[in-house]
Amino acid sequence: MKLIVITRPGFFDGEAEAINALLDAGLERLHIRKPNSKETQVEALLQAIPEHHRCRITLHEHFDLAIRYGLGGIHLNRRCPFPPTRYEGRVSRSCHSLNELDQWRSVSDYLFLSPIFDSISKAGYHSAFSLDTLRSAALRGTIDGKVVALGGVDADNIRLLRDMGFGGAAVLGDVWQQDERTLVPHFLRLLHEAADPPVVLTIAGSDCSGGAGIQADIKAISALGGYAASVATALTVQNTNGVQAVYPCDAATVGQQLSAVFSDLPVRAVKIGMVPDSAVLGSILDALSQVPSVPVVYDPIMVSTSGRALMADDVVDEVRRRLFPRCTLITPNLNEAARLGHPAYTPEEMELAARTMAGEYGTSVLLKGGHLQGNTMVDVLCHEGVDYRFYAPRIATRNLHGTGCTLSSAIATGLARGEALYEAVGNAKDYVSRAILAGREMAFGHGNGPLWHFFR
Repeated sequence: MKLIVITRPGFFDGEAEAINALLDAGLERLHIRKPNSKETQVEALLQAIPEHHRCRITLHEHFDLAIRYGLGGIHLNRRCPFPPTRYEGRVSRSCHSLNELDQWRSVSDYLFLSPIFDSISKAGYHSAFSLDTLRSAALRGTIDGKVVALGGVDADNIRLLRDMGFGGAAVLGDVWQQDERTLVPHFLRLLHEAADPPVVLTIAGSDCSGGAGIQADIKAISALGGYAASVATALTVQNTNGVQAVYPCDAATVGQQLSAVFSDLPVRAVKIGMVPDSAVLGSILDALSQVPSVPVVYDPIMVSTSGRALMADDVVDEVRRRLFPRCTLITPNLNEAARLGHPAYTPEEMELAARTMAGEYGTSVLLKGGHLQGNTMVDVLCHEGVDYRFYAPRIATRNLHGTGCTLSSAIATGLARGEALYEAVGNAKDYVSRAILAGREMAFGHGNGPLWHFFR
């Protein structure tokens, strides 16, 4: 869903700088609405906006300026109901009823419908539609990708509009009530809420009991607002009591799955779990070479919780040499770190091990300390030469099946949303703790049960 910002009706000091900051931050469409303004005033504002941004600007008045400055469109309303003669650019229009949407749809590129909610910028300008009316209109197709919601739109209701089927949302008061310090961060929150869910691809083994592997990944990605795509690398026979068998998928089949996903979906981040053999590793590396800018989080699953080896030594060596350097982050636990030649038994040793692995493998490392003794757990992140510690209270429960899968998928989802790595790790740690807490008393199976990903 596209996000549109409309200017204040009046001019103010620093307006051009604020507009440029929003455009630099990723605003796709700015509407300059200055009723009762002089053409020279609007032109002065346009001249303060870099030329490369002007194609994203739509004017509500003084339409000749749109032609003169190569702007991205004009907006029609009751004050200016018709475009200039021979105007061939993009046209949007204000509508205040569902009937007007049908009336103007065929001659407009997109349409504003207002007021959806009580206006933030106009006192006494109240919503003209109930949610039931809007939902019914969406079901009939009256509200579709051409219709932009306007009036009272803010960060708390914009996702509702997206889910209802609006093609866009226009904001005014919610943006311009921010100060210079909060303007861009608030806009980025709006942009995130308006955006389609980011696609996160999990490449992992399948857990038929649903607690770990691809199944846990899909649950975590979905619970955190992402769109989960999945490529199976192995079929496992397992339940809460442990892994009984592993059947690797054919490498060619893995490659075909990866090609199908990457050729069609805009993947924003990748999580990798089980890599059963060198042939499958080759298929994964071939696919990742086609998307070098996509962040990759790898949970190097080498040993199951019950102690079963899930990766042969020769594959471990190849993963260290070929896959680790392609990753944005690897998330080994203490047992996996020891198998990689970096045992650690204290937080201080964990920092040294994470720092050593980060330097050796050319990637960031999150070393998970869940196997340490004590009531407080610590994970250590080494990122760009800096060590961070994340603490969490140990929760008394046996339901920890799929914790590592969930954590790495949550981090990947944060990266897909544009979070910095430190922020993505911290948010993912918080999510996993709450999922453990929510599932600690549940009884799925007779052994090590799963987390509950969909807590309120």
